[in-house]
Amino acid sequence: MPKTNELTAAMVGKILILNILFHVLSGIFTGVWISDLVAPTGEMTLLTWLETIMSAVAIAAGLSYGSYIALTHIPTLPRAKRNQVMAIFVAAYLAVAVMLGIASSSVLASASGEVAHMEATLTAQAQATQARQRAAASLINRSSVMNDCESSAGNMSVQEIGTGVYSGEGGNVGQVATALTNISEGCANARAAIFASRAKLERLFFRIDRLLIDTRRVIDSDMERHEKMVAVRKNGENFTRLMREVNDALPVEAMQAVADAMRKDWLAAGLPPSAAAAITHNFDGMAEELTEGLDDIAALKEEPIPTMPVVSNMAYLALYPEATIAAIAIGACIELIPLGGILLGFVMVTHRGSGGGGSQPMPPAAPSPPRRVGRPRKT
Repeated sequence: MPKTNELTAAMVGKILILNILFHVLSGIFTGVWISDLVAPTGEMTLLTWLETIMSAVAIAAGLSYGSYIALTHIPTLPRAKRNQVMAIFVAAYLAVAVMLGIASSSVLASASGEVAHMEATLTAQAQATQARQRAAASLINRSSVMNDCESSAGNMSVQEIGTGVYSGEGGNVGQVATALTNISEGCANARAAIFASRAKLERLFFRIDRLLIDTRRVIDSDMERHEKMVAVRKNGENFTRLMREVNDALPVEAMQAVADAMRKDWLAAGLPPSAAAAITHNFDGMAEELTEGLDDIAALKEEPIPTMPVVSNMAYLALYPEATIAAIAIGACIELIPLGGILLGFVMVTHRGSGGGGSQPMPPAAPSPPRRVGRPRKT
């Protein structure tokens, strides 16, 4: 039995030393996390150094002392009270381990999280650019409809002025001709707006493409992490400004105005029934072509522009779990391995030790040797 107790004490001592090493490592990672909190710009002063070091030492010392208490004092309690105290200790340790595990994981995941954050932002910006390029191409391709609209409305106006074919006998020729002329001029103005916006959009998309290429170059470069983040955020601000100009240059309003003019209730506007029917028959199809998908483009202009928000290292764990899963696993191991060592040592002490109300019964005492009975003395 003494040999078993000596072996148990040696194993518990080794477990305690291992736990102290892990607690020191946990304190170091927590110190790095605290330094990011007290000095987000990276400039450490004497006060911030003192806060960081004292916090790391306090965490490492507190965890180590807790391990010492769990391995040396809790097993000496009576069984009923010992189990209750150990359950409370494990619950409290798990709560602290979760917080410190998140802190350690956030420190380990900072590099990969920053890269994932920049990559996600660049992908969102590229997708937003492609969506607006498709919208611009769709609007520009409708210039042919504007040509047909201008030509058709102009010819109808000339015919109305010359023959009064649409207003009919006794109709107001001037009113019908004026309405047709207004439609023709509206289509011409919308076509001019499309051509003007096309030139501006081409320049803007060229600048955006160059900006995205530069952002990719910065992400793939060997720049220092802080400088890289600053450069990417600066490009993100320029991207936001250019994308706002793109949204303003998309000629959605001009298209909608022409379509509304074509679909006007001409009968209610005072035109003769024959003229109203002729205009509706000739321009309804054109208005349908102009407004097809126009609501989606208008909604696209109202969507938030992708930016690169400033987030903490801890947020990377939730935003990009695929990129930070290794850091999460390492942080969990750093905090949970000491708990496993504590439980192992606790079981060894309580089930193999001789004191402290162990659950193993004491071995029975060795029986005394039988009394030797000799031959009776002769008298």
